[in-house]
Amino acid sequence: MQRILITGSNRGIGFELVRQYVGDGDVRLFATCRNPDEAQQLQELANLYASQLHVLQLDITDEDSIAAAAAAVAAKVDGLDLLINNAGIGGDDHARLMGQLTASEVGKVIATNAVSPLIVTQAFRTLMKRGSNPRVVMISSGMGSLQRIAGRSYAYRMSKAAMNMAARVLAFDEAMAGVTTATVNPGWVQTDMGGPKAVLTPEESASALRALFKRLTPADNGKFFQYDGSELPW
Repeated sequence: MQRILITGSNRGIGFELVRQYVGDGDVRLFATCRNPDEAQQLQELANLYASQLHVLQLDITDEDSIAAAAAAVAAKVDGLDLLINNAGIGGDDHARLMGQLTASEVGKVIATNAVSPLIVTQAFRTLMKRGSNPRVVMISSGMGSLQRIAGRSYAYRMSKAAMNMAARVLAFDEAMAGVTTATVNPGWVQTDMGGPKAVLTPEESASALRALFKRLTPADNGKFFQYDGSELPW
């Protein structure tokens, strides 16, 4: 049985990953979000799959919330096999557009998308090291690749590049020995962030991501993948 934790599980790719995983049956899944009481679809799933799915409050920008979630998971399982750092934000025009940028909004996006997943990973490190073929996955973006040439979306691009570096360092940190860390671009997906013109549905992206996560091994430590399994340039 896989033991999995997914952040940002109340909508988009995170919710679809939860929906597909619980449908498989052989899983103990911890689905986290900032406001569980407002996550109606997630709560409905939890009622249907009460023995498999646990919904937890987790604000990835709040270290007390992170610690509480880690303690709650540790009370139910003795290890985690897969940690999916999916939660993130895109930022408003004050984080996107030259001439409107503010330090507070740019910093907020970078802290949420790059710093918070690192702190979450640190909090669950002990459980991960007790897992079976333990894997940490950072849901990044092709916009985080330094080879992507385009303007605008400053904070989001910066945050995902920083997330990629965090994953790269985790992969070679002796403190994370035995845990495979990889970074993944889920593609351009029809979510609140991706918009209706995106080329992939959440179902398509999540299905491809699950196949990729399943085949990750220590040989993939520190790599940056497209959702279809091909490697991306840093």
